[in-house]
Amino acid sequence: MPAWLDRARAPGRRSSAGGPNAILEGPIAPTLLGLSVPMIMAMFLVTAFGLVDMIYLGRFSREAMAAVSLAFPVTYLLHTFGGALGSATTSTCARLIGAGRGRDVPNLVLHVIALSVGLALLLIPVGILLLEPALRAPGTEPLVRDLARQYGVITFAGGVFSLFAMNASALFRGEGDTVFPFKVMAIGLVLNIGLDPLFIFGPGPFPRLGVLGAAVTTVASFAVVSLVVLRELAVARDRQVKLVRGAWRWDPALVRDLGNVAVPAALANLALPVSVFLINRMIAPLGTTAVAAFGAGLRLLSFVFLPTLGLSLSMMIMVGQNHGAGRRDRVRTITLTTLKYALTLLAALALPVMLFPRWAMGLLTDDQAVIEAGWRLARWATVARPMISIVNIAAFWFQAKGNGPAGMVPNTVLRVVLEPLGVWIGLALGGLAGGWYGFAIGDAVGGVIFLIILLWRLRVYVQAGRPPVVLQTST
Repeated sequence: MPAWLDRARAPGRRSSAGGPNAILEGPIAPTLLGLSVPMIMAMFLVTAFGLVDMIYLGRFSREAMAAVSLAFPVTYLLHTFGGALGSATTSTCARLIGAGRGRDVPNLVLHVIALSVGLALLLIPVGILLLEPALRAPGTEPLVRDLARQYGVITFAGGVFSLFAMNASALFRGEGDTVFPFKVMAIGLVLNIGLDPLFIFGPGPFPRLGVLGAAVTTVASFAVVSLVVLRELAVARDRQVKLVRGAWRWDPALVRDLGNVAVPAALANLALPVSVFLINRMIAPLGTTAVAAFGAGLRLLSFVFLPTLGLSLSMMIMVGQNHGAGRRDRVRTITLTTLKYALTLLAALALPVMLFPRWAMGLLTDDQAVIEAGWRLARWATVARPMISIVNIAAFWFQAKGNGPAGMVPNTVLRVVLEPLGVWIGLALGGLAGGWYGFAIGDAVGGVIFLIILLWRLRVYVQAGRPPVVLQTST
């Protein structure tokens, strides 16, 4: 393994082996970056799953692109609830380790596996039932609606694999190992890149499945990833995160702790598909080209933004363990360091899209009508992306401490209120271009609001952990 990967993996592995834990004791900036580099790379890979699909489908047909965008609010339910349980898993695992309760982690592993499977069995039928009413957007072409239905059914049918892989990876992150999740996502992406053109375009003996092929390859890729993760849990010996025979014991307190973060996080994660659903409804009367442009623009914006999500998740690991250990001043420094790095990174990543938005949209589609309809979204929403990183850091900061209800607020306000409101006002004032400007303004306003709130809460949090000053009077 390369030396830099060894250093990135060291915090979790050393603490598992009983050695010094850099997350609690090491220098903050190098430890944060060491955790974040593989996490950021993993975020690129996660984004690339959808981006690869959109690139291939963009060369298949405009209707195929629009179908994926139309199905997104429903298919994202898997990521909504899986990501919520993942956030709770990372937070709980990190706080257990920080508090010196590593012996409870194998039991947490078994609880998370059981909850992942149960959640999948619940979401698969619910998601398929929700597809039909969700796809009835006014002005949607029947062909686009049919393709979206096919894509959604296959995606949900394989949901157990994606949920298991997401939540098992969250356990490794809570331990402090961000390298292994990166490796398994790399395996999945390579499979997706290789299989997508075979099942979308159907060369040689392969069937020409179009949108359906994109869904099939994603499910197959996550199935392989799940097997890799399960093997690691079963054979690991130098981890606290592992399968241990006889570790299971029903622990209501552990389930309540997971639920206290997971339930509000799920509601917050619903904000993105709700936002996309509302905006799709507003722009659907403008035609398939507008819907396709919005879908492509979101994929592009995710690719620009998600690396900073890797920093935020690394912050969650460090804040969770240090909060569990009662080190509040260190929690404050970690959070402010994350803000600085996230804003710098996002500004650098956003610059090429801001300067060359048509080129950036052209990476996803060669349809000139879609590019012209969406380039303003790509440019101006990218300008506002640094502010979105503040919103996510605020949400993860609350979740890392186990305060799920407070962690729900930032993304809910941004996605459900500010973004759709901005698009609605913009459409009324300036058509589709005005809608894109309104989307960007909503993001910027949300960032300012939650930066103020986060800085205030950090000050209150640190002061609450300091002993009161006792004034002595002279006699």
